[in-house]
Order: sequence, then C-alpha cells, then structure tokens
Amino acid sequence: MFLQIKRYLPSITLGTLLLAGLVFRLKGISTNHSFWSDEAYVSGIAKDIFLGKTSLSQGLSALRYQFFQIITVLGSFSLFGISEWAARLPSVLWGTAGIATSYLVAKKFSNHGGGLLAAFLYTFLQLNLANSTQAKPYAAIQTLYLLTIYGSLTLSETVKMKQKLLIHAVILAGASIAIFYHPLGIICLVFYLTYTLPGFYSWLKKLPTIYIFSLVLGLTFIAFYLFDLGVIISLFFRPTVNNFTYLREFFWRQYAFLTLPAIFGLALIKDKKSILSLALSTLPVLIMWLFFQESKNLRYLLPLIGLLIVKFGIFWTKVSFSLYKGSAVVCLFVALLIYAGGYKVVRKPAVYYTPNADFFADVQNADYKVFYKKIYEQFPDFDNIPYFTNGFDHGSWYTFHLPSAIFMKTNLPPFQHDYYSVMIYPSQEYFLQEQEKYPRGLVIIEDWQSLMPDDVKGYIKKNLKLEFRVESMAVAQEEKWPLELYSWGFDEKKSK
Repeated sequence: MFLQIKRYLPSITLGTLLLAGLVFRLKGISTNHSFWSDEAYVSGIAKDIFLGKTSLSQGLSALRYQFFQIITVLGSFSLFGISEWAARLPSVLWGTAGIATSYLVAKKFSNHGGGLLAAFLYTFLQLNLANSTQAKPYAAIQTLYLLTIYGSLTLSETVKMKQKLLIHAVILAGASIAIFYHPLGIICLVFYLTYTLPGFYSWLKKLPTIYIFSLVLGLTFIAFYLFDLGVIISLFFRPTVNNFTYLREFFWRQYAFLTLPAIFGLALIKDKKSILSLALSTLPVLIMWLFFQESKNLRYLLPLIGLLIVKFGIFWTKVSFSLYKGSAVVCLFVALLIYAGGYKVVRKPAVYYTPNADFFADVQNADYKVFYKKIYEQFPDFDNIPYFTNGFDHGSWYTFHLPSAIFMKTNLPPFQHDYYSVMIYPSQEYFLQEQEKYPRGLVIIEDWQSLMPDDVKGYIKKNLKLEFRVESMAVAQEEKWPLELYSWGFDEKKSK
C-alpha cells in the first residue's frame, strides 16, 4: 500500500499544484477589474471583430505582431461573452499549463523532486500570477518556450521516425504560435534550431543545392512576412540604451534567491548541447531588453523567469542527491521555506496580483473602467460630445466613442492613428486649434508622466474645469494612477 502511494505521489502532488494554480489565477480575474491600456487595446480590437464593427483581416492587421492574442481573446468572447474575465481567461489557462511544463522540463534534467519544486514556484510566484491574470500574451510564450525545450529534449530520446516527425511538427507548431502571439516568441524557434540543427546538418548535406536554397528562401519569407522578423531586426538600428542597472536590480537584488541556484543549476546540466541552446535562446531576449527596450518592462523577461524556475529545481535536486542519495526531502524543505517566508510568492488566492511588485510603475494600472463609468453617469450624452485624450488604447474597450483628437509626445508632424480614424497631434499649438472647433468638450488626462505633451497638460490644468478625478483601482488602492476629466463650454451654455 505504501509503495503504491509513493508511486503515485508525484502525480498527486502535481495535480494538486495544477488545481491550486488554476484557483489562484481564476480568483485573480474574478472581479473583472479594469484593464490597463495594453490589455484594453488588444481586447478592444477583438471586441470590434466580435461585434462586426470591423473585419477579421482589418482587426488583425491593426496589431499584426500580436494577432494570435487577438484570435485567442476573440475565441474566448465567442464562448463566454464580452468581459474582462473572458479576455483574461486564455492567460489563466496558459499560466496553469506552464505549471505542468515547468515540471516536465525540470524532471527531464533531474527527477520528480526537482520537477515538483519547479512546479511549486511556477504556481505561486507573484510575477507569474500577475502575468497569468492579464489579457496579454506573455504567459503563453513562457509556457510555449518550456514546451519547446521539453519537446526538443524528447527528440533525442525517440528512435522511431514517425514519432520524431510528430514531435518536430508539434514543436514547430508551438513555436509558430508563440511568434504569432508576440515577436518575443522567437525564443522558442531559436532554442529548437540550435538544439536540432547539428542533427539536420548531415541530412542537409545530401540535398541538392537548389533544394537547400529553396528551403532557406522559404523560411526567410515566412520569418519576414508572417513572423514580423523585420520588426525585430529594425530594433538593432535604433539608438541603444543601457538597462544593465535594472537587470542587475531585478535578477540580483530582487531574485538572487532564484538566480544564484539557477546559475549552478545550469552548470550542473550534463548535456552540453542543452546548455548551449538554453544560452543562445535567452541571449536575444537579454540583448533586446538591455540595449533596445527603453520601457524596461518585466513582462518581456517572463520566459527567462520560467527557465530560472526550472534551473532552480535542478540545482536543489543535485543538492538532494549529494546529501540524501536522491531523496526529495531537500526540495520539499526548500518549497516549505519559500512558502513560509512569503518572499516573491503568494500564499493565498487574491482578486488582484499587482504587476508592480518588483518594479515600480511597470504597469500603469489606472481604473479606466470606473473612470468611463463616471463619465457616462455625469455626461449621459458623452457619445455626442467631442473629447480629447492622449491615446485611445483604454477607450477602445470602454467606449465606442472615438476622440476628436489625440495628443501625444512625438517629434512627428500630425498623423492619423494606425487603426482608428483619429488624428494625433504633438503640441499645445494644435490643441488650441482643435479646441477652437468645438464650443464645448472634454479632455481626459492621465495625471502622471504619460504620453500627453507636458505643455498641453499644463494648459488644460490651468484653463479648463476639473470635473472629477479617479485615484486608483479598488483592488489596488495603494497604487495611485490618477485619471482626471476636464471640460470647457458647459458652464457657459448653462448660464445663457
């Protein structure tokens, strides 16, 4: 009896972690709290397609570099209706699936103990929970990256050609989905190619030159025209930045308890080809984040966090082997210690997991939902009132009423929005010209260092009437992202 329980204990434990991960993530989207701008924009396009306000091709072309995210959200709307909950559900499912993939990869390199320790961290890590409860593609890419690693490792253990071909097809399908979710998904393809290319080399040498040329040309065409590889390459021709200080802050000061064991965990992997492929696939992400991403958003590092978790499990398994001859007691003790300490992990389900726990202002999670509700309460005819804002990302979800003008910090002359038929202007001069066109109107201000030009914001605060202000979301009152609504012309009309 004891042997039977011991035999199924890893499966029971993994199942428990999967259930806990799903419960924690579902709880995190249960209140339908407000979208932040990026969530709203993608989901707003999916909503337009679902309601027939735009065609599928037009909607996808508006945000081609995330078009599988649009398709996924659209599918969720078809099943569950239009809501923030439905838009975020795919990320919940991807994040939960990632628990299983982290287990599988860590187990491949170690044993059940290392796999379960990785799955435990993947389940309760604050950063994972935050990104698994947003209508964004990063939880999917994190999971698909680990799935690519697991599939590639399985290839080397498979003998039958039909099984090999099937695994290749699954890996390529997963890598393609990851890239269609976001260009960051290229990390999957890089690992797959670096891991399998040596095996393909002897086969490729037997092919006629024309076949090899056609294959390279075809893959190049797919990369540039379907996967937006051109966008990725263009980043290398932009002025560079240096985010090394932030990288050190994140991986060393914030996550040293994971980073240090993970470094040793990587060194303890016996398969040198795996070490090389892991290093080469993570290098593009690190280079992009360090030198080409001014925003320093942690969500772009999420696939590396999944890998960090796996290597953490590998390290403690090796320690367990050296101390207790393979017993999982060390892994269990480490998991209990982390959970008891509560550092960077969440110990009980919550209705909201902040994405700003590691870096302040990583996400400007203002309460657009309440803000637009208050606009309609105070101005029931809002759909007929001209208004200005600094972008329509948030409005694309919470209203169908397009702004009369958008004001953003840019060095370009006025130009039209990529998707919506609205002009974008760069300065106060244009604001005054546009305001003259309307006897009354409204202005939405994000009262932080947002995209609206400072001179425009200063003029509005000094000369227009403040109607109301929304400080923060009810689920995150300590995070202040104030929204303000200003007006002109309404008082004059009432006095006549």
